[in-house]
Amino acid sequence: MLIAVFGALAAPASATGFHRGPHDGPVLHADTMPIGYPGDPDLIDRTIRVSMLDASDETMAFDLDAINIVEGETIRFVLMNEGSEPHDFVMATPEEIEDHRAQMSGTPDMAHEAGYAVRVDPGQTGTLVWTFANEGIFEFACLIPGHYEAGMHGRLTVN
Repeated sequence: MLIAVFGALAAPASATGFHRGPHDGPVLHADTMPIGYPGDPDLIDRTIRVSMLDASDETMAFDLDAINIVEGETIRFVLMNEGSEPHDFVMATPEEIEDHRAQMSGTPDMAHEAGYAVRVDPGQTGTLVWTFANEGIFEFACLIPGHYEAGMHGRLTVN
């Protein structure tokens, strides 16, 4: 019996889902993410402030369209929703973002339960602490249906 328990613990985590929600699929654990893992709040290298914006003409945006990180940095993101609608801030590979957008299309009220994503209500501020463990080109985005298409996404480069 102990062999079965230890075998299950040693099995790799599946990387096909992003969070717990109303759709089927496993959770993507932070230790399987190419972008890194949740950071230690006591070891923050710097803070990046990001405003989430939406306008009456249905355009939506982050006030940054690109973020540059040094591999190994632990970043505190302070996410201020200055708009009138809830917004997400999700970080992942472009392929993972695209897969997640498809999942979100049918479930706009899905709540994120992961260190790489946060939903912020209008007028509120959210915080996310992340350690960027690998070099690469990633993306940050709001994946509430229609928001990405309205302009809420940007490039996240880890050098």
